[in-house]
Amino acid sequence: MPALSEDTKLDILNDHYKDTFAHLQEFRKRREQLLLLILVVATIMLFQIFSPRDAEDAIGQFIAKGLDLQSPVDISFVGSVVWFSWLCIIIRYFQTAVHIERQYDYIHGLEKQLSQLYEGKAFTREGQFYLTKYPLFSNWAHILYTIVFPAVLTIAMIGKIANEIHLATHLSALLVFNMSISLCILVSIVLYMAMVHFKR
Repeated sequence: MPALSEDTKLDILNDHYKDTFAHLQEFRKRREQLLLLILVVATIMLFQIFSPRDAEDAIGQFIAKGLDLQSPVDISFVGSVVWFSWLCIIIRYFQTAVHIERQYDYIHGLEKQLSQLYEGKAFTREGQFYLTKYPLFSNWAHILYTIVFPAVLTIAMIGKIANEIHLATHLSALLVFNMSISLCILVSIVLYMAMVHFKR
């Protein structure tokens, strides 16, 4: 197989850089969509904490109307479905966020390779240029995403499961399920924060 010319290598590397950056942009969009879903479910859960009767009526009516049901809906079962949905969305959010963080290091490496061919003055958008004079607002947004948001998520989750335990008359299978889901969410939050703040 004939050796590739330097121009061909540069074209391949540049195309790969563009594809990788486009890939990263798609994951950023997905992260924002997942964040919105997490907030929607968290709002539903907080509604259940502060207005349990109203929440039961509203959710029951919404489901009965949406599914055209004649009999009343078991709200405790629906609550467990909401818990499980929240766990799935949170895991997907953290997976996406971790993937984005890992891609930055890879893109910085590609930019370093490409910029060497231009005396370090090009292909520094996400690496050297981006990190130079990092804006105060970007630091603030990073704190919100990686500290405040997980902390609020943890508080909301603990508040919801504590409320369910407080209101329970006995230890049901659904309550145990919800407690297990809340533990999985807590572990996911801790692992995410450890990865973001203590990555090598």
